[in-house]
Amino acid sequence: MNVFFVTVIFLLTSTAGAFSVKWDHFTFTQEWPQTACLMGKAEGKKCYIPDYINSFIIHGLWPSSGKTEGPKNCSSVPFDINKIKNLTDELLHAWPNIYSSTGRYDFWKHEWDTHGTCALSLNTTGTEYLFFRKTLDLMKIYNASRYLSKMNIIPSDTPYVTKTVQSVIQKALGVMPNLQCYRYKSDYLLAEIRICMDKRFKLIECPTSDSTLYWKRHAETEPCRGGKIYFPEIKRN
Repeated sequence: MNVFFVTVIFLLTSTAGAFSVKWDHFTFTQEWPQTACLMGKAEGKKCYIPDYINSFIIHGLWPSSGKTEGPKNCSSVPFDINKIKNLTDELLHAWPNIYSSTGRYDFWKHEWDTHGTCALSLNTTGTEYLFFRKTLDLMKIYNASRYLSKMNIIPSDTPYVTKTVQSVIQKALGVMPNLQCYRYKSDYLLAEIRICMDKRFKLIECPTSDSTLYWKRHAETEPCRGGKIYFPEIKRN
């Protein structure tokens, strides 16, 4: 059997899972770096936030199914940093790995292996390059820091009313965001802002009205149900 046919067979078998898996929408998730640092440190990770990071950063673009978590790890198409080399500068600014105790590309590899491989069935996200390119483009459009700062919701030691934060983003987007918090000591810190969109990237209401009952990243995170939440200032190491 010649090399061409072996290659074709490998590509077909490695992507087959991605085309058979069922999901109905994307969850686009942004995280606040200071809260992510505190969460990582609680797990024994070292954290470093570069000086040029002063806003929300990307956590991921996740194919999702109804109110359930997943799908995950849909094919064996391996992560290849060379395929997104020309996106590296944008990724380092919008989608950085702030855990310095892990490899520079580990976060991107994790997001590709876990979530990107499940989006191969769409033309818009059908390759590693397209998946990362599309996610970067979404961040340019929906960066939560822009909406919040316009209403003077900025990192502070003073708490904000949870419903006010939700309302500001809802008015900007036309759909209700899902807020995820991290309980630090006795306070609730804003950890993530998640919005849902269909497979054509049209914004939709997330399948559950109870803030992010799915895609819990850590056992310590929980929906921002409290009346007030903190938006912690970024502290440089």
